[in-house]
Amino acid sequence: MKIIMTASEMTPFAKTGGLADVMGSLPQALSGRGHDISVFIPFYRNVKGPLSETQYKGHVTLGSRKCHFEAVRISTQDNVHVYAIRKDEYFDRAHLYHLPGRDYDDNAERFTFFSKAVVHTISQLGLKPDVIHAHDWQTALVPIYVALDPRTAPTSRRPCVFTIHNIAYQGVFEPSEFRMTNLPDHLFSPHGIEFYGKLNFLKGGVLFADRVTTVSPTYAEEIQTQEYGCGLEGVTRSRRAHLRGILNGIDENTWDPSKDEHIPEKFTVRSLKKKSVCKNALAEELHLDVSGTKPLFGMVTRLAQQKGIELFFKALPEMIHKGAVFAVLGNGDASYETHLRHLAAKHSQQLAVRLEFDEGLAHRIFAGSDFLMMPSLYEPCGLSQLYALRYGTIPLVRATGGLNDTIEAWNAKTHKGNGFKFSDPTAVSLLEGFDRAMHAYRQLKAISALRENAMACDFSWDRSAQEYETLYQSLQ
Repeated sequence: MKIIMTASEMTPFAKTGGLADVMGSLPQALSGRGHDISVFIPFYRNVKGPLSETQYKGHVTLGSRKCHFEAVRISTQDNVHVYAIRKDEYFDRAHLYHLPGRDYDDNAERFTFFSKAVVHTISQLGLKPDVIHAHDWQTALVPIYVALDPRTAPTSRRPCVFTIHNIAYQGVFEPSEFRMTNLPDHLFSPHGIEFYGKLNFLKGGVLFADRVTTVSPTYAEEIQTQEYGCGLEGVTRSRRAHLRGILNGIDENTWDPSKDEHIPEKFTVRSLKKKSVCKNALAEELHLDVSGTKPLFGMVTRLAQQKGIELFFKALPEMIHKGAVFAVLGNGDASYETHLRHLAAKHSQQLAVRLEFDEGLAHRIFAGSDFLMMPSLYEPCGLSQLYALRYGTIPLVRATGGLNDTIEAWNAKTHKGNGFKFSDPTAVSLLEGFDRAMHAYRQLKAISALRENAMACDFSWDRSAQEYETLYQSLQ
């Protein structure tokens, strides 16, 4: 099949979060299955790599204004064709979406332009895809422009898939921005992309795509509820028959304890005793006391309310009292950072905090910890728990979104399961899950079986790509 994907970021060219990792891996996995894959991204200032010559020069219309651009082909080392839409006025900036403290004022204009330019370039280059797959609010207008393209009759229109990576980010703008889209007036209505008097990009993608996906089966159900739908639950419920969740995968070459250059001792499921070398080295690096049988809990996270940081704060004194030690890596909310500094000073041998992003330290925490803690209030998919499983580090997670789908609760009788889950977004519920984890940790057979089960899990991108392949084929 010929598949075109479009997104606002992609590793290794531009990244702010997990969307870039998906775009860096899923196209390669699909290409490996024999498909012809092209990806369209914006040409940001930090897009790197050798460039081939410009493939197309043209313009699209925003309101009454012509916007000229170039479509540049980027050379890559794999079989994925990457095109970058170049218009320096919009994309030659220090950051992708915002300045420190506030979004760019012209984000609606930037990504309306990008969506139009992608659809226009696909036509002008004669790419003729079997499927067009757009990701998140920045490209949510693509399915609308494809559906309304006068050059394609309804019977020959290219089917579109739209993926929601996090429904909390919707691309909501003032109604005055609608004129710039050049969409028919009737679409600025409750049955179109109007949302409480404003313009909602994500809503458009959900309504106009032939199929809608999100990044885990549980999250696909959750976004249809008032608790998790962020105001769009009625819209997602209206597309229920065409909505499904497909779990993200991970790059198993990058996250592989048998060849990870970031960790002090490589190991496999057959040499799990070497994991203790990683634990002791991590404790020494972070000045933690793991003497005796103290379990080490890692957290590699954004410091945001979504991640359940306040639950962690409330439960921490009791968990330390019961003998646990913690390594926390991440940054984010300034008040959370301040409180973590205070707690680390108070519990210097039981809690180490690094308020930064450090790729090497992240690998060492995944390799050296006994458990990974993820008390998220919501989690569309989650990747940290998947990285942890690869290193035999046992996740303790709240049963939400992708955490619920990827972690099977430990059963002491059958020795099945790869982690521990708790249900309620409360410190009490977190502590109940913590106690179950501590109990298993003190039993050699249990913790050994847990680690073996964890490392046997398959969350490769090939598995995810096969599900997307089946979805695409259903549209032919």
